[in-house]
Amino acid sequence: MKTRMTTVAAMILASLTMTACNDTETEYVYVCDDGTEVSNPDSCPITDPSDPTDPVVPTPIDAPFVLAAQTKIDEAYIGITSSGNMYDPTNNDWANMLPPGYEGKRTAAYPWGTTTYGQELWFGTIAQGWCVWPYQNIGMDLMTTTYESEYTACSVPNTTGTPSQFYLYDFETGEQEVIQNVLDEESLKEYLKAFTPRNYGSDAEPQLANTFGFRASGTVGDLVFTAGHYKNIGGEGRLRLFVFNAKERSFVGYRDIIGDTTRRFRTLTDAKGNDGFYTIIGSETGMTQNGNGPTQMLRWVGTQDAPFAGGDVTDDRLQGAETGWEVVSDASFAMTHGMIGDWRQFTHTDGTERLIMSSAAHPHVYKYGNGEEQVRNPGISESVILLSNPIPEGGFTAANPMEFTEIFNMNRYDPAELASWGHKWGTSAILDGYVYFGTYHQGNDAGYKHFEKAAPQLMADVIAREGAEAFQVNEWRASSIFRMKLADLEAIGEGKKDPELLYGYETMNIVDKETASYKSVPNLLGQKPLYGEAGMGNPGNVYSWTSISKDGKLFWGFFDAFSGMHDLLNNAYAGDVMIPGVPMPIPNPDYKDMMKNSPGQWMMDHTKEVMTANGTLDDFTPGGDLVVFDDVNSPARVLTKDGFGNLCSNGVRNVVDINDKLYFGTSTWCNLSDKAGLEFYQYKPELDKK
Repeated sequence: MKTRMTTVAAMILASLTMTACNDTETEYVYVCDDGTEVSNPDSCPITDPSDPTDPVVPTPIDAPFVLAAQTKIDEAYIGITSSGNMYDPTNNDWANMLPPGYEGKRTAAYPWGTTTYGQELWFGTIAQGWCVWPYQNIGMDLMTTTYESEYTACSVPNTTGTPSQFYLYDFETGEQEVIQNVLDEESLKEYLKAFTPRNYGSDAEPQLANTFGFRASGTVGDLVFTAGHYKNIGGEGRLRLFVFNAKERSFVGYRDIIGDTTRRFRTLTDAKGNDGFYTIIGSETGMTQNGNGPTQMLRWVGTQDAPFAGGDVTDDRLQGAETGWEVVSDASFAMTHGMIGDWRQFTHTDGTERLIMSSAAHPHVYKYGNGEEQVRNPGISESVILLSNPIPEGGFTAANPMEFTEIFNMNRYDPAELASWGHKWGTSAILDGYVYFGTYHQGNDAGYKHFEKAAPQLMADVIAREGAEAFQVNEWRASSIFRMKLADLEAIGEGKKDPELLYGYETMNIVDKETASYKSVPNLLGQKPLYGEAGMGNPGNVYSWTSISKDGKLFWGFFDAFSGMHDLLNNAYAGDVMIPGVPMPIPNPDYKDMMKNSPGQWMMDHTKEVMTANGTLDDFTPGGDLVVFDDVNSPARVLTKDGFGNLCSNGVRNVVDINDKLYFGTSTWCNLSDKAGLEFYQYKPELDKK
């Protein structure tokens, strides 16, 4: 192929990448795919798709994986406080066209909503997701949120102002394209309309600015669905459902529905082999929604030719237009449970087809009482594991809805009464008669902030007595991993049996309400973890993020909350701060002192102490972890503990099985350097020497 120039990139090149030969003439330099410099792009050699210079041969690494793909540069970057940064995800040639003084930036942080069509991977991203994590989830000061280093450049305005994108990858051919470059001309016009302001009566919605990430994706027939978050007036959650025809490479359209989030689209199959296409929307406040959205299972009732036809879920911003979806869950589900993090179909021991689901605590589990104190909201659920009723013949419908039974509650494990409801469940998977499931502790947005809501005066008393650092450390949790025999699910739900704790806390530090101080108590299961400590011994592993069972093995990936903190605390420059709504950067000469006495530094010091004590300090380095359970009788075996050899990889966000091959998609804390951006690694069983 030749070097390719988009209109935007050509204008940038024409204005900025030139060498002045004299006062009257200008010479342009073009770099071809093979590195040749020419004066005219038509002079570049043409390569055949089978040419070995094309990126179709995976790169091996020091683990049983090969690097299958890395996201491309999508921005010419010159400075985090500069207005001269140039973002264009449709330009595939940024690497060859960067103006003098600029470097390439990769803003695609991780594959969020993923689905497959044939051998193609279709997925949505979130842009620069790590950039807001230290502030939102570790408690770093707002004045430290603008920073630059060799590996990353972040600010709140830059992060919220960078749109997420939708991509198509083919690992066999090496194709990597943003959806704008795939759609036909007419479809592209319609797709871009979905991101332009629309006037609904008196208010105009800046769609491009507030569609935060493509959160979930799914395929039914030739149609690819993806859902993006955006906020309505007053913080009310909305989901924008985009539909593409993958076969025709066209954009079909979109509908907006009331809802805070959705994590999955899935095809469910009844005992007789009949399929239905579903999603579950849920109440959440993670994208600053108000948490009033319903938690409901929806079934698609449209057709391939009319995907928005029918259903009882309407688009209230389009005069009640049909969306093609109907509610198929019991009404009691809607306002009692929080978002459903993961849900999987399995064949139960009685031969029925069921769902196992992980539900977060409803955002309004505590409500304001007298003054600032909050009281428990009766009838609202904390974090629970749910078991569905059998999938009826023909699937769940409005007439035969999905119902559920609570199997296990977080407060049966964590004795921290005032904080445990802030913890969530992460991924789950089925292996050889067991369901494995893990926890998610969203940093300070978990136990810390929920303790603050439930008992602000007690929190103040504890901090006055124990110190802010002690409160931070003791309310933090790494991810625990459990399993349950499928044959025991009902007995566990009745409290007659308990799950088995594989990795977790034998004891936990909790607040003694009488003394406003911490004390150590056993976990409420009364179990010693079978295999090891929470987080595999690393307090930074806060999220059991993704998992998949294949060929008798269970692969389990984590999110490491501290991978990017090494760089932020020790290497980054944060002397100029960009604040939303303030046009000029604010000087911050004291940023180094702020870093030294920060919640992030407290947690890093605590983690060093813990990992020194358990003999794993050498593993306290940037890079996410992926482990595998080889069978139900063995502990997890580490496949990589350093992000596949890439210090910028801070976790395994998603995994897809394409042509009987597993591809693990990573999260990144970096957006600069050749290590930045999301990546996909293919597992190679023949390289796994155990």
